[in-house]
Amino acid sequence: MKVTVSLKERSYDIHIGQGLLRQCGGYVHALGGSNKVLIVTDDNVAPLYLKTVQTSLESAGIHVSSLVFPHGEGTKSLASLSALYESLAGAGITRSDLVLALGGGVIGDLAGLAAATWLRSVRFVQVPTTLLAQVDSSVGGKVAIDLPQGKNLVGAFHQPSLVLCDPDTLNTLSPLFWRDGLGEVIKYGCIMDEELFLLLEQLAPLGREALMQNMDAILAHCILNKAAIVGKDEH
Repeated sequence: MKVTVSLKERSYDIHIGQGLLRQCGGYVHALGGSNKVLIVTDDNVAPLYLKTVQTSLESAGIHVSSLVFPHGEGTKSLASLSALYESLAGAGITRSDLVLALGGGVIGDLAGLAAATWLRSVRFVQVPTTLLAQVDSSVGGKVAIDLPQGKNLVGAFHQPSLVLCDPDTLNTLSPLFWRDGLGEVIKYGCIMDEELFLLLEQLAPLGREALMQNMDAILAHCILNKAAIVGKDEH
């Protein structure tokens, strides 16, 4: 399933489907011009999915480096951004290459801001692994880090070149992060998508397994709604 985010200057695709992590090399290769990729992830996600993504990219003939941060909001910091710049330099990432964010919203924000500012902007790919990131933060190009004075005070609007949403990654979410993302899904239904709300109302009593069996459709509803808003106003 594919959703296209239509923007004034350029558009990009969001793909939704099981097994996309194993296929990401082909999607990245199809973007063209990328010989090197730096994967940015965290220590919760890396043991689960980093090897799969790295193997897929390398099978497509792409040279891969990776950087793993501690999980949590504390990683959205100037210190982390500085460490990421060091890795970009060490990996020799040029404007022909790209950054791949593998994780939740924190990793997407950090990697996206680095991509927006490295060499005055390089391309980046979002591979969100949490429900909240798949339905919200990976769509729209808002990237930022926190300062001691407040959240998201240093940031940019930098749209990804590609987003890959693999529902399989949601199977490893803890109940806390599952509920966290599901709250955002319900919000879409409440404020702008009656069909989605009725679907959730039907599935919720059957539990998480029933929701997961219909996750492609749920993600598509949410992403279409967010993409429509971003298409009208990127900022």
